[in-house]
Amino acid sequence: MAQRRQVEIAPPLVTTPDLDGRPMIGEELIRLAGVSASSEQDYATRGYHGQHEAAPEAMPEVAALFRDAGYHLENLTCLDQRAVEEMGHFSIVYQFGRYDELDRQVVRAKLTDDRPATSIANVFPGADWYEREVFDMHGVGVEGHPDLKRILMPLDYVGHPLRKDFVDQDTLRYQLSGVVLEEEVEEEAAGDE
Repeated sequence: MAQRRQVEIAPPLVTTPDLDGRPMIGEELIRLAGVSASSEQDYATRGYHGQHEAAPEAMPEVAALFRDAGYHLENLTCLDQRAVEEMGHFSIVYQFGRYDELDRQVVRAKLTDDRPATSIANVFPGADWYEREVFDMHGVGVEGHPDLKRILMPLDYVGHPLRKDFVDQDTLRYQLSGVVLEEEVEEEAAGDE
């Protein structure tokens, strides 16, 4: 029988509401260590109300701030921006939303070799599977994750399919054998003349 593992949930942070009783999420975020930028966005054109930049190691605290302000984690994904000259890195993108009103916030954490992703699974337990997907599809490790292993691909699979430099060995073998077959067909056709 499989054993269940316990995930310790981080304690709530105190938030300061504005005059309407709604938390001032952008102002609170910018006060956190590791949050470098925060800007309001036009929801009609961008699909979210706020965009924020945070250091990967600040994400547990950032996630706790969103949780305590009544947000839920909508999505967590990874972008492979290594080929983009001015970017040159992976980014983890977090989307937080509210059920009680239309308010969606996006936080981007740029990863480097000395600044890897940090797990937020102790704040939002559902992040566990998102972070495993980031590892499985992009090969990006997540520090502090309770059980980081593949979630979509077979455990013995080699490679990470959503990396820009990924080459699937089975597909490559098939493509190469197809090229050989085309050459053989051309040689046979030339010999028939």
